[in-house]
Amino acid sequence: MKRLTRYLALLFALALVLVAQVRDPLPVPDLPGYQTLKCDFHMHTVFSDGQVWPPLRVLEAWRDGLDAIAITDHIDYQPHKEHVQGDPGSSYALARSTAEQLGILLVPAFEVARGDIHFNVLFVRDFSAFRGLDQQAALRLARQQDAFVFWNHPGWRRPKAEWLPIVDEYYREQLFQGMELVNGTTFYPEAFPWVEEKKLTVVCNTDVHGLTAWEYPNRTRSITLAFVKARTLESLKEALRARRTVAWQADNLWGAEGYLTQLFREAVKVEGSPVPARPGATLSVRLRNQSALPFSVQVQPKDGWLRGVRPVKLAGEMVTALPIAVSKDAPQGTHSVDLELEVSNCHTGPGRHLVVKLPLRIIIGK
Repeated sequence: MKRLTRYLALLFALALVLVAQVRDPLPVPDLPGYQTLKCDFHMHTVFSDGQVWPPLRVLEAWRDGLDAIAITDHIDYQPHKEHVQGDPGSSYALARSTAEQLGILLVPAFEVARGDIHFNVLFVRDFSAFRGLDQQAALRLARQQDAFVFWNHPGWRRPKAEWLPIVDEYYREQLFQGMELVNGTTFYPEAFPWVEEKKLTVVCNTDVHGLTAWEYPNRTRSITLAFVKARTLESLKEALRARRTVAWQADNLWGAEGYLTQLFREAVKVEGSPVPARPGATLSVRLRNQSALPFSVQVQPKDGWLRGVRPVKLAGEMVTALPIAVSKDAPQGTHSVDLELEVSNCHTGPGRHLVVKLPLRIIIGK
């Protein structure tokens, strides 16, 4: 046992070296009246089928610019138990002090399975009370403990996501409130309609088992954006129950139109207004994306003297020129216009993309 402990300590020390000790600020704007927390509510350690020691998950989250995490080791599956003594509550206990030191909100949590149907239970009050319970009993107890529960990877091991009879039974019993619309790099399009039909909170998580830097390099980590009233666990739980979330994975975002609109407006600003232009020419509108969120925009066709030229990607923390063609009959003078932009990587519902208006002042000269 001592030899194993020394081995685990060595692995942890090596991981500390491998994980860069520089935090990526990963800027995402706050919304009016809310703070934006970057979260990951699905990850594993050696206390279930993961490959890392619990405090490393906190260090990775800090490095990646996150604000809140949940280590969700399986309560009913511990393949390393011969070598690692403990249970899902051990992950939380071991990671808690590191989270407090680094200012990361650590949610006590676990995952419970029934075949290929899995749920994550967040804000657990008493881990020991769940020992030996089947999934339905565990979810009923979670409700008694005022936990927040979401359905994991609804299309896992299936050709497509299905609203299964057992899931419907749990839903009618109000045993879960959210759904993992994006798990890792997998988006479940068949599940997207259920978000509004069933009034489920959208979450997006890594479900990471190995080193996060290897599985999600270069800001590709799957993240849930939660809009909270205060930076506390209670406020985070309230935001999840109120469905104030957006899913973000690499180049795509999924969520309610209102939250996506506010994120875009807070992140993207016009530089150099008013913009000078001439009739029959192409002007360049400089757009500064102050956030790490990417936005793929295209000016929508409208009757008038301005026309979009081509789609443009507004990369995170960059200034990008948006080309706009000015017709030959454009009236001279200073004009205030609202450009209508389709943001094709912001998904507000099945087959629907975000459309926003960008206020712009243009001076048309000779």
